[in-house]
Amino acid sequence: MSTTKTIGVSDPKISSTVFPTDEGMKLWNSLTPEERQAFIIEAEENGFQSGVAPAESVEERLARVRAEAANDI
Repeated sequence: MSTTKTIGVSDPKISSTVFPTDEGMKLWNSLTPEERQAFIIEAEENGFQSGVAPAESVEERLARVRAEAANDI
């Protein structure tokens, strides 16, 4: 019987699932298919639970995101 590691989408080792670092890719490649599936399911569920995206144009969204990023500096 195999043991499935617990890995959450908030794991700091995976900095981005879109543009992963080399470290993130090594971690992903070390997971079993079951662990990868569990990670994907958790990420999808977090997205579903985050609510409906605001109704805004691309320009409005870019302005909002850029303003939020500027506030984080």
